[in-house]
Formats: sequence, structure tokens, C-alpha cells
Amino acid sequence: MNYQRVILLLAASLFLMGADNGEQGTDEQAKLLEQQTQLNARIETLKQEQDYLLFQKTMYASDSKYLVLNIAARTGQLKYKNRILKDFHFTSAGPVSMLNRGAFTLTKKIEEPKTRNLLIFGTSLVLQGKQVPAIQLQAGIPRLSLSRKDLMPLFYALEVGAKAYVMP
Repeated sequence: MNYQRVILLLAASLFLMGADNGEQGTDEQAKLLEQQTQLNARIETLKQEQDYLLFQKTMYASDSKYLVLNIAARTGQLKYKNRILKDFHFTSAGPVSMLNRGAFTLTKKIEEPKTRNLLIFGTSLVLQGKQVPAIQLQAGIPRLSLSRKDLMPLFYALEVGAKAYVMP
């Protein structure tokens, strides 16, 4: 009879321990999922930083001028190697939310009368002055408007094939 009580007591204690660990497992699983989400976000941030650093290294080696555009801060820089040649501010004149992070190549420069110049980076981005250009461009292309005093130095400093790096 004593033997049956001991087995019954052991079975009950195992059952009670299992019920307690089930709740702890759920809490721990939720914490692990939260940590995994944070780590994935950190990995993505580090990949973006690595991409930008590789871009800068390539531009340093290529010995050419390039642009760095910070969409969130609405600022930009004209750089040569690691030196900043010009800081400027811009406003958005198109759907900037569609603009992806990364490098873009200057494909065309358009010089119009009345200083309505354009810098066109393929079908991805257009830098223009405050005045609306006379040329009709494809709809939906993100456009950044710069003041005349900021656009003119960029227009004459950059050549077709120059790069711009966009940071959202």
C-alpha cells in the first residue's frame, strides 16, 4: 500500500511540474521571438551600413565626384573621395516614398534656357531646380527640387556616369 502511494505522489508531482513548465515555455518562446525580431532588424541595419561603406570605398578608388542624399533629413552632399565639397538642402517634388536605398547612376544632364537644368538618374530619380522644367518627364519618377545656388554647382561638377547614393 505504501508503494502505491509513493507512485501516485510521484505521478502527481510530475503532472504538476509539467503544467508549470508549459506556461514558462510560452513566455520564453515569446521572448525568443522578440529577440529574433530585434536581431533581424539589427542585421538589416548592418547590411545597409556595409553597402554604404562599400559604395564609399568604390568611389574613393574610382577618383570621381558623387552625391550622398539623405531623404529623411532632406539634405545632400557633393563629395570627392572622402571630402565634402558642398552641402545642400532639397525638397521633394514627387513621390519620394517610392525611392529605394542604394546607388544610382547619372544618365542624362539637360540644360535648358532660364536655368531650368535637370540631372536625371535613369528612371529612378531626377534632381531639378525650383522652377518646373519645360521638358515632360515620365510620371511617377521621384523628383528632388534644389535652389538655383545649390543645383548649378552640382550640375557643372557632375558628369554623366557619376553616382548618387540614396539613404532613406
